[in-house]
Amino acid sequence: MNTKQHNKLAMYLAVKGVLDANNSTWQSLQAFADGYTDFSQHVKNIQILGQSRMTDMTGIALDKKASRLAMGTAALEIASAVHAFAVKNKNNTLATETDFVLSDLTAGRDADAVKDCQNIHDLANTNIAGLGNYGVTAAKLTALQAAIDAFSAIVSKPRDNIAAGKTVTQQLSDEFDAADETLEEGLDRLIGQFQNANAKFVSDYNNARTIVDASASHASPNQPAPAPQAKPAVKPQPQAGA
Repeated sequence: MNTKQHNKLAMYLAVKGVLDANNSTWQSLQAFADGYTDFSQHVKNIQILGQSRMTDMTGIALDKKASRLAMGTAALEIASAVHAFAVKNKNNTLATETDFVLSDLTAGRDADAVKDCQNIHDLANTNIAGLGNYGVTAAKLTALQAAIDAFSAIVSKPRDNIAAGKTVTQQLSDEFDAADETLEEGLDRLIGQFQNANAKFVSDYNNARTIVDASASHASPNQPAPAPQAKPAVKPQPQAGA
């Protein structure tokens, strides 16, 4: 949520607090009670949608790093075995294609890492018949493919989050519009009916409807504090009999 929406949500919560504290005053007016139910649901929806926007990108980054390491480690083990096999059999092309160190597979562009690991898998699979003595098995190739697929899925998550974020942004906007309409066209127009029965409730409701800019209530840390004003000189009191 942006600052304007945060400020408006704070107002909504203040209004809901006043309404909850005065339930006995308004519950007998059915239209007002229905408006309260609608308003409360919109506030709840806004809070849920706002929370969903706070996706922990740090967690995604950590998952991505761990997945890439797992993929690279599995690929390097197989690449090293295939490289040894290629050197033994004087296959210089295959030896060159499988000559990697771990940093080749865990650093650099994600797309390059996926391409290199997939190529290692495919080369090993092509030569699987001669790799038994080098420790390369079908099970290891299956595990490597699973690691490649898992990393590829994580790589797409940030883009998925951006797309989902656009949808949530529109949903948030719609919920704020609906909450405003419920207040402005419903509760605000009915609140006056309680003036005689509970004037304080009406006053508290109207005060709660004021939107406060929370960001403006905090002084900038770089802004100097206002200089204290000098106290006015105390005027001497006339002496008795003067």
